Amino acid sequence: MKKVVIPKGATATFIHSLPESATPALAANFLVNNGHKVAIIIEESIPKAEEWGEDIAAFMESLYPQGKIEFFLFDGPPDNNHPDAFEKVCDRLTVLSALLRPKSSENSQILIATTPEALVSRCPQQKNQKECEITLKAGMEYEFKKLCSTLATAFDYSSEILCEEPGQFSVRGGLIDVYPVNATKPVRIDFFGNEIEEIRTFDPTSQRGENKINELIISSAKSNEQNELEGEFFEYLTQPVTWIFREPEQLVSRFPLVFHTSINKSFRLASFGNAMNRKHAALDQFIGSSEIQAGAGIFEKCESLELPVHSMNNLKTENSEIDIGSARFESEKKQRTSYLFELLKKQDENFEITIAAGAESEQKRISEIIAEESSLKRLIPNFIPIGLKESFQVKAKGNRGYFNLLIKDHENGLVIATAREILGREKSRRPLRSKKAIVRRKEVDQALDFSELIERDYLVHHQHGICQFKKLGTIQEGKRKEEAITLEFADSILLHVPLQESHLLSRYVGLQKARPKLAKLGGKSWAKAKQAAEMAALDLAADLLRLQATRDTNQGHAFSQDEKWQKEFEDAFPFNETVDQLKAINQVKEDMEKEQPMDRLVCGDVGFGKTEVALRAAFKAVMDGKQVAFLAPTTILCQQHLNLFRQRMTDYPITIEMLSRFRTAGQQKKIIQATGYGSVDILIGTHRMFSPDIVFKDLGLLVVDEEQRFGVQHKESIKKLRANVDVLTLSATPIPRTLYFAMVGARALSTIETAPVNRRPIRTEVMKNSPEIIQQAVQLETKRGGQIFYLHNRVKTIHSVKKKLETQFPKLSIRIGHGQMNEGELEQVMTDFVAHRFDILICTTIIESGLDIPNCNTIIIEGADKYGLSQLYQLRGRVGRFDRQAYAYLLLNRHLTVSDQARKRLSAIRQINNFGAGFRIALRDLELRGAGNLLGSEQSGHVAGIGFELYCRLLRESVSRLKGEEISLRPSATVRIDFLTAGNPCEEDDPNDQLILLGAFFPDEYTSEPRLRIESYRKLALMREEGEINDYLEELNDRFGPPPPEVFALIQETRIRCLAEEAGFDLLETKNKEIFCRLIKRGEGGTKQYCRKAGKIPKLSAKEPLLKLKEIIRFLKIEIHGNKI
Repeated sequence: MKKVVIPKGATATFIHSLPESATPALAANFLVNNGHKVAIIIEESIPKAEEWGEDIAAFMESLYPQGKIEFFLFDGPPDNNHPDAFEKVCDRLTVLSALLRPKSSENSQILIATTPEALVSRCPQQKNQKECEITLKAGMEYEFKKLCSTLATAFDYSSEILCEEPGQFSVRGGLIDVYPVNATKPVRIDFFGNEIEEIRTFDPTSQRGENKINELIISSAKSNEQNELEGEFFEYLTQPVTWIFREPEQLVSRFPLVFHTSINKSFRLASFGNAMNRKHAALDQFIGSSEIQAGAGIFEKCESLELPVHSMNNLKTENSEIDIGSARFESEKKQRTSYLFELLKKQDENFEITIAAGAESEQKRISEIIAEESSLKRLIPNFIPIGLKESFQVKAKGNRGYFNLLIKDHENGLVIATAREILGREKSRRPLRSKKAIVRRKEVDQALDFSELIERDYLVHHQHGICQFKKLGTIQEGKRKEEAITLEFADSILLHVPLQESHLLSRYVGLQKARPKLAKLGGKSWAKAKQAAEMAALDLAADLLRLQATRDTNQGHAFSQDEKWQKEFEDAFPFNETVDQLKAINQVKEDMEKEQPMDRLVCGDVGFGKTEVALRAAFKAVMDGKQVAFLAPTTILCQQHLNLFRQRMTDYPITIEMLSRFRTAGQQKKIIQATGYGSVDILIGTHRMFSPDIVFKDLGLLVVDEEQRFGVQHKESIKKLRANVDVLTLSATPIPRTLYFAMVGARALSTIETAPVNRRPIRTEVMKNSPEIIQQAVQLETKRGGQIFYLHNRVKTIHSVKKKLETQFPKLSIRIGHGQMNEGELEQVMTDFVAHRFDILICTTIIESGLDIPNCNTIIIEGADKYGLSQLYQLRGRVGRFDRQAYAYLLLNRHLTVSDQARKRLSAIRQINNFGAGFRIALRDLELRGAGNLLGSEQSGHVAGIGFELYCRLLRESVSRLKGEEISLRPSATVRIDFLTAGNPCEEDDPNDQLILLGAFFPDEYTSEPRLRIESYRKLALMREEGEINDYLEELNDRFGPPPPEVFALIQETRIRCLAEEAGFDLLETKNKEIFCRLIKRGEGGTKQYCRKAGKIPKLSAKEPLLKLKEIIRFLKIEIHGNKI
């Protein structure tokens, strides 16, 4: 075997004794100065390569703001059994496609971060790749049908109703939505005949268009392993490349086959030598760096040099172990200013000072510290938005121009300090880089999804009662065909409901699993049941609002506004807050600053940052001299919260204690005494906190975590605690009672529905239990250095499962954790697992509540059909809380059949894979288990009679009316327009042929899928204001193209209904040319009154249907606003 080395004469430099923290700045400076259009950086692992690459890209963007840096990760090909195989293939194709693109603008550069292994891995042959791509440009001719056919057959894209993921496309009229496997965003192609009018990207969540692009390349999704070769990646490098290596000697020893080639050509495998044999290889540039001078790897024949660059670790002083109290905080403050004084000294020694701050808040805080200290005012640092870990300095003499772009005056040296070290943070905030766009759907929307319905599912028709779903199809009456939903009522009577009336249907959720009685069409019992439920809902709404009003009149404590310490504490959060998270934080603070006691429910999916909301609220309360009680359902969760609170508040004079089984009786007694004296600021505990011996000196805030885990008795105890105290409740799957009461306005609700940017949905697999499946799952996780939760919920047999797994995986370390272990033992197991002292934890559902273990991203659940949906969701949420892809394997017993209900549950959790699904899970679980006695016994009969969803809708309306909300007080108007028909007009609609008729509906050609049409009809039916209609018209234009006359007529009809309601009419009807508008106010003796002008019924003058509609709208606006319009 012969070692691959860079040949003499090549443009190559090896820099030894260079601190790792300086390598991103050096690489970026070199690439901006004289780097090629393509740069490839090579590290030993993908996570390291990604972090290094992100830092280089950030420096490049800072040094060359007018440039366009395209940063990619290139990993090896995935195993075919890998659950994310397709996504990984898409990522690889994105890189290969970018390399094949012709040279773009002068100021653009491609930066690829990879590993030696990935470089020589199998890739599709470059000569064939061009044939597997289509290039489209705005203004070019391309046959519409041919593109659809190519995508579906030759390129293996799947045709979907909505295009949301790579490898999908959807067709609507003259629009084709496609998400190319080689792109980071889906694209909408607008055709006029066979000419491409426009190409623009769109958001996969909202389906709304974004930016116009001139050119689009679509790669095939078909994989053909026979067409792939090892080392083929180098064939894609058709222009000179800048290669950057970190620790090349280490890379050669770790990947010998990549950096050695066989002397015998017939045995030669792909290696880095292939890179040297390319057409443009002679023009390549190479840079290598190492922290020590011990071997140069492939750079052994190249120029070797040392630069005057040194780490500045000596400036950083470790936190001294001072007892909690003000001394600790003052010490931290002193360290920050002393660090900045050291930087000032460096500035006086002719060093230019640059501070790397990954977040704007860090930059602001450092500027504030400098401004506060008068003797620091001479310090004038530059700031760059990069989250580096360590500082370094470069002396002026002998740096050879490797940092020239970072230094303004070349007589000076350079110091790059980090905000992390200045502020004494554990982690540095890293600016976010955009990745592939994924769907982040909000799940609070409760629209009924007809694609999920199966025959004989129970529904509620709001006018006729409980029925069963039969089918969705087309019915023909005379010459007219119309789409309808077929329902079955009592006595097997069928009712065909037009799609336009689909908003009248909702799912039936009763109280028990018992089957409800079908309603009789035309019978009086449904009307009676609905009326009784309406009255009961009104009573309950009044009670709820009375409770709320009583709470509002109570005098609580109005917390003061944020002070400096609060801002400092919040800036130390090592992640970037999401929009929803910031909104929830601000809502909580606003509530706390009011005199009325807060009662707010924060709903957010697992890992979406609810705890941070609670941390900031608790800190605010303590800063105002109040105590905080934090309730958690399990001892392990308490321990975790204690660790987190102490870690985040370590710099402040705050005393935090815990009451749980992990404390001895003596310790508990001391903690309770200290709490009574007021010397404990934050007390975290389980239901032990409800004991009568616990008295707070001055409780200001109660936080209840994982609310769904507390029983009814505990809830009553919480009520006693909360009298005049601010209450903050956190939950991922709120129990439906809380959820609905919050929704109906009886309690303040904040929802965190956006996932942290780098979070990925958990991949869920439901399968029969087998050793092969477990083998695959465990190997996949341990290969990337991760850990596994193995859930077996029977303590009796848990040890036999451990023996079985130890036999199957002899090299792995396996431990057990369950609730029957003594406190110390269980605490030790969990601590060891967090510290990665073993690989697999076999446990019971004790892990269900809130455990955060960043390195554990696979969960295997035995007997998954035995768990409730909310429980499965919580269990699954123990993984995937950080930026790694997580996997959940729900295993079923091979020898037992799965009940229908369990099958539905497992199907639901598999489908509900996207973020923020806690709401949807709570509702689906409610539907499967029955609503139970959620609303109190006196309401249960009404719920059983009309279904939970309709009942809650009535309750919502009642609350809204009692609150006096203007829209809820408007009448519901009926609109009957004689020149509009529900389908295409035919002779039967106007036998006398006196009117010009127009259909008002969504034609198949415009929205081809029934699901989309139903969604559109439901949206229109629920609209109450004209602004909503204008926004929706804009959305239709964007998603489906310009609406045809039929759709426009339907929208105008909806507009007329909203305006009629605003004008105070409950009926608007046209007969021939007359407009009959019935006022909601009745005349003397209850006579019906109609709107008249000069004593006459208003008349229409136009003949065309659309002009008539415009005339009616104008008439209504004059009624509302007078003649101002």
